[in-house]
Amino acid sequence: MELPIRFPNESDVIYEEAMRFRALSPDAKIMEINEGFRLYQFLRTASGRAEEIDRYADEQERLGRQSIQEFASRHG
Repeated sequence: MELPIRFPNESDVIYEEAMRFRALSPDAKIMEINEGFRLYQFLRTASGRAEEIDRYADEQERLGRQSIQEFASRHG
């Protein structure tokens, strides 16, 4: 089925976000990272599902490390 809406390619979105972050000043990068931590803490406290959010964050961290290890093993 042909949709009239074009959804962005996930790798293009990741690339654009990485380029946006790289273009920031060091101070702006720190502010962006701090904002991510603040958002995480807000979601933990506001949702009432802190344990579930912690498990999700731990799983995402594990998957990220696994991806890095797989990349490193493929590229020596």
